[in-house]
Amino acid sequence: QEKRLLVGMTLVPGAASTGAVCLDGSPPAYHLHRGSGAGARGWLLQFEGGGWCNDAPSCAARAGTRRGSTRLMSKLEVFSGVLSNDPARNPDFYNWNRVKLRYCDGGSFAGDSEFRNGSSVIYMRGQRIWDAIIADLLTKGLAKAEKVLLSGCSAGGLATFFHCDNLGELLGGVATVKCMSDAGFFLDV
Repeated sequence: QEKRLLVGMTLVPGAASTGAVCLDGSPPAYHLHRGSGAGARGWLLQFEGGGWCNDAPSCAARAGTRRGSTRLMSKLEVFSGVLSNDPARNPDFYNWNRVKLRYCDGGSFAGDSEFRNGSSVIYMRGQRIWDAIIADLLTKGLAKAEKVLLSGCSAGGLATFFHCDNLGELLGGVATVKCMSDAGFFLDV
């Protein structure tokens, strides 16, 4: 039986000052488990999924949930599957730096707007959240990565498509960057 790996939340320092905030104005977050040995220069970044909000009322409702506020999220996350540190269960990535990017903007890490209604404000700042998280991770070793896998499921899979090329550019072409979108392609039929 696999031991549960619980990884603590990191709130992105200084993110709010750049406008990189969740729907409710709380700071963005991620969970990082450091790599080791031969995997120390490998990075797996996984976008969290969780659907979308489509208009001001649905985004206002979402802002009061864990999908719109880091204040309401679990501060510890179980890392399993491709985030596991068990070489028997995750032979390819167990010793890489593994990051879960928390989803709190309602727009697949892609928006950059806000909606004001009287005294309330809803922030749709997914692009700024992405920028702030990556800037923070670059200072924690991502800038020296040799191999990077960007992945996500559902809304996180769509975010993978949005940010794949950008991540390669941010790393200056030094790292090999691959992207895997799981259920992130949505047909309008």
